[in-house]
Amino acid sequence: MPTDAKTLVAVACALPPCRAILIRGDHGIGKSEIVRQVAEQLGLTFVDVRASTMSEGDVVGFPDLERVKETGTATFALPSWFMRACKEPCALMFDELNRGLPGVMNSLFQPILDRELGNGPDGIPVRLHPETKVFAAVNVGSGYTVSEIDPALLDRFWVTDFRPTVEDWLTWAKSKDVSPVIVDFIRGHPDHLRPLKETEPGKRTPTQRAWAHLDASLKYAGIDLEQIAGSAPDLLYPISTGFVGDEAAIALREFVVSYETILKADDVLDRWVEVKDKAGKLTADKTLALIEKVCAASAQKRWTDNQVKNEFEFWMSLTGELKMTMQTKMMSAISGDPKSKENAQANLVRHQVKVQPHLALVLKAAIEAEQKMSKAAKK
Repeated sequence: MPTDAKTLVAVACALPPCRAILIRGDHGIGKSEIVRQVAEQLGLTFVDVRASTMSEGDVVGFPDLERVKETGTATFALPSWFMRACKEPCALMFDELNRGLPGVMNSLFQPILDRELGNGPDGIPVRLHPETKVFAAVNVGSGYTVSEIDPALLDRFWVTDFRPTVEDWLTWAKSKDVSPVIVDFIRGHPDHLRPLKETEPGKRTPTQRAWAHLDASLKYAGIDLEQIAGSAPDLLYPISTGFVGDEAAIALREFVVSYETILKADDVLDRWVEVKDKAGKLTADKTLALIEKVCAASAQKRWTDNQVKNEFEFWMSLTGELKMTMQTKMMSAISGDPKSKENAQANLVRHQVKVQPHLALVLKAAIEAEQKMSKAAKK
């Protein structure tokens, strides 16, 4: 069964350092990024080692000729990445493991299984730091030019098939300041995050990584998608198509041109009277996106009395189902660092004070509607 990002991070943090972790999945889904998140959460140094670029000597080291002269015993000078993971707690990641040469994969048995390499003049090998965690990542499937992993090596790992959800990427993208326009586009068009079906070989298609690269490249080119909303500069499409392919690039361009019709959290909180008519004409997906923005804003700062009033009036304008959705998302916003939790809790309490009398009416209406549908079905 595939594992989502939240579950993978939780399990990786819970497993003991002696248990190596193998992450299998498609390219560009964020396997390395997940290990970075684990490293950050556990306070480990992230060390990235690409097995696909290594030779056997890059793993086991090379003869230390000077030391041989001193001791008369053959020893090896071990690689810097291994020595660092011995001296301090690290998240040691062997990326692209199954693109490595057979000799490289065989050489990695020892650090993965025994957590040690080489030997000193006394014959004792050098061991990883007891808190260092070992990870590996591989691509799997017929579309990749990779080697099969030896069952004996595979048996050394806790193995998971990583398949992040759209919500996983949206959460990550917001934390990395990916353009709100791209975030809103993917939220409303999740099929463009990456293809759900196999595509023809060589065709450029979007991936989670490609959207992040596109965002960084547009910013470097001076294209602020929020600022240009309502128009599309000449470079937007050619830059986009090189990262995410023709179909997604066309859809993004059309989305940016119409983005001026999309509201932001500040519009609701500070200018509700001015924008309420516009909000009432939004399509369902744009309304849901606006709810997400308002709920996310609840963690950023404590709202003023007027902002609470505007937020409540926005809530009152929603349908019963969307009211319940907003309730749930406001509670979900109580996460992250202590300050964000404090802000979200304070705003939720003030929201609930206004909402409570009306929530009972919403629930009653929902129950009555369900009863009517039930009676109609029996007839």
